[in-house]
Amino acid sequence: MEGLTVPRKYPFYPAWDGKKASPVVKWFVTACGRRWGFTNLGIYVNRPVRNPAAKGALSTHATGWACDVGYSSTKAGRRAAVEAWEWLLEHSESLRIAEIHDYRYGAFGRGFRCSRGEGAKGVKVYQSAKESAGPGGNWLHVEIENTWDDPKEFEAMWRSLPKPMKSE
Repeated sequence: MEGLTVPRKYPFYPAWDGKKASPVVKWFVTACGRRWGFTNLGIYVNRPVRNPAAKGALSTHATGWACDVGYSSTKAGRRAAVEAWEWLLEHSESLRIAEIHDYRYGAFGRGFRCSRGEGAKGVKVYQSAKESAGPGGNWLHVEIENTWDDPKEFEAMWRSLPKPMKSE
């Protein structure tokens, strides 16, 4: 049927050691800093997932294609995070966003994953601490598909998209 898209395959299971931070993700973190005032809380680190249920599996941060971007604990900081979440979600397919976590949403957070569908279709609101990736943090976790060859291509796509509408 026309108009139906198949969800993208999640590219980071299992994760691997990418040995360094992706230049695309480095550019993304800098752009988030310029646009929303976010700070870089980390990109590449070769470590296991911080959840005993993962049984030692590598974190997506080990691939170099995941980042955590922090924001202030003020109302303005949270507004910026929500604006970023909404904009990234709206453009998840164009930017090839594989996953986003918003740790401050509701009681346990929420997460987008490309394999569930684009935009709002791919969002799951966590109902328990067990399924949450760590509720309450002042940062967004973002994973970008490792299909970008050049950070300039990613930058061109980012700049071609309409800027987010400022939250009141």
